[in-house]
Amino acid sequence: MDIAFFADSYKPYISGVTNSAEILAKNLRRLGHRVYILAPAYPGHIDTDPDIIRFPSIAGGYPKFRLAVPIVRNMPAVDIIHSQSPFQAGLLARLIARRNKVPLVYSFHTFFTRYTHYARFVPKALAKMGIAAYISQYANGADTVIAPSDFAHRYLKRLGVNKRIEVVPSGIETDKLPESLTDARRELRQRYGIPQDAVVLVYAGRVSREKNLAFLFKAFEHLKRHNVYLAIVGNGPLDKELQRLHKRTKNVVFISDISYPGILSHYCLGDVFLFSSLTETQGMVIAEAKASALPVVALYAGALTGSVRNGIDGYLVPRNLANFVEHVDRLINDPALRLKMGQAGRVDALERFAAPAVAKRIETLYNSLGRDDG
Repeated sequence: MDIAFFADSYKPYISGVTNSAEILAKNLRRLGHRVYILAPAYPGHIDTDPDIIRFPSIAGGYPKFRLAVPIVRNMPAVDIIHSQSPFQAGLLARLIARRNKVPLVYSFHTFFTRYTHYARFVPKALAKMGIAAYISQYANGADTVIAPSDFAHRYLKRLGVNKRIEVVPSGIETDKLPESLTDARRELRQRYGIPQDAVVLVYAGRVSREKNLAFLFKAFEHLKRHNVYLAIVGNGPLDKELQRLHKRTKNVVFISDISYPGILSHYCLGDVFLFSSLTETQGMVIAEAKASALPVVALYAGALTGSVRNGIDGYLVPRNLANFVEHVDRLINDPALRLKMGQAGRVDALERFAAPAVAKRIETLYNSLGRDDG
């Protein structure tokens, strides 16, 4: 089968959407399919993959993000078009799918209504209404919509999406995790000057406003003791600001020079994974942390109920500081509980989120869509 992914962001720009698309493409190729990726060009970046087709692009308002100018002159013939975004690239995907009578699949990756703070000159309520109406209209123009969680499925239904919606999580590359989590933990702690017997709380992912990282630092202030560390692994638009604000905060380690897939080994630094974002459709980093045998403490967000099994491999807690601190403190003080939850999470992540199994589910979905040649 020949498949075309249309994306508004792709490597070298790193995000959860980028990683999700790249991992799925890689695993579909392993199943014998040809996957073209159509995405914006990035200055100075040269692709080694001949099946990546770049659009012209211009600088976007978000650091390192490029806005696609969706023009493609030599579109290959494909059996499926899979849109990873409803905006510039997604509109071209829909146009080509309709013109060539090819099934269009749309993956809903982002709760865009929760990113209205980037629309600085539009009233927030108006921006949310407009985005919600647009997402509904775009999704209803697809043959099938993929939602990464049951919560995302319900959200799309509330927006008025009446097309077929399939719940399929984004896959994670469990084969890229360290062979020995214990050896990786020892080496990484030595590299970053963290005592081997310390309890390390880890956040991994984009360092940006919507990840609510200020909450994590407030929580850490309440947990502070000499042998508890906080590791922030990742980079983003708030990277330098956070380092400046907290450079004198004791026992905080910033690891900002790590990109994917190198970040996968860095979960092993920790004993507990912390997550305070309220904007996720799934939270791939939670699945990655669980695969690395870390229990998770996250603020309650409906989309995470499919990722964290409360009381089994972590805690989803009410959105207040006291509850969050209480549950993190419980895990700090109970190594046996950390181990039990971590192992339960690892088994679950390897079963439900491994990329090859996810790709097989997507392949089955593609096969259910007959091309309209009438």
